[in-house]
Amino acid sequence: MHPTVEDRLKCLEDERDILNTLYTYGHALDYGREAEFLDCFTLDADLYWATPEPIRGRVAIAAAFRSHTHAPATYHKHLLIEPRISVQGDSAVVESMFARLDHHKDGPRIRSFGRYRDIMQRGPDRRWRFKERRAERESRIPDQPESWSR
Repeated sequence: MHPTVEDRLKCLEDERDILNTLYTYGHALDYGREAEFLDCFTLDADLYWATPEPIRGRVAIAAAFRSHTHAPATYHKHLLIEPRISVQGDSAVVESMFARLDHHKDGPRIRSFGRYRDIMQRGPDRRWRFKERRAERESRIPDQPESWSR
C-alpha cells in the first residue's frame, strides 16, 4: 500500500520541525540564547561535545552552554551540512555534517569539521528535541584552545 497524502505531509512536517531544532541549536549557541538552546534538548538528554563522556541532563548542558563562547565576545558559526533524517513515530535518527567557522585577525577560518549523530524525540508538546547529540570532530586546527570548558 502506498502512503497517503496525509502520511506524506506528516513526514514532511516532522522533517521540517526537526530541521528547525537543528538550526536553532547553532543560532542559539553562537549568539548566546540560552533558553532557546536548552529547549533543543529533552530534560534527560546526553550531549557529547567531542568528548567520550556525555554532558548529561539540562542542568549540566546549561553549565556547558555558559562556559562556551558566544557573540559578541567571540564570533563563530556552527554550520549544519547535509542533514539526513529518518523518522520512526515519535523518534528520529539524524546524521549530518558540521563545520565551525571562526573569526580570525586575517579573516574567517574553518576551525573544525566533523559530523553530528543525533537521536531526536518528539515531546508531549509535539516539539522535536535532542535525546542524544554526538558531535564527532574529524579535523581541527592544531593548538586551538577549546571554546568551552567542563
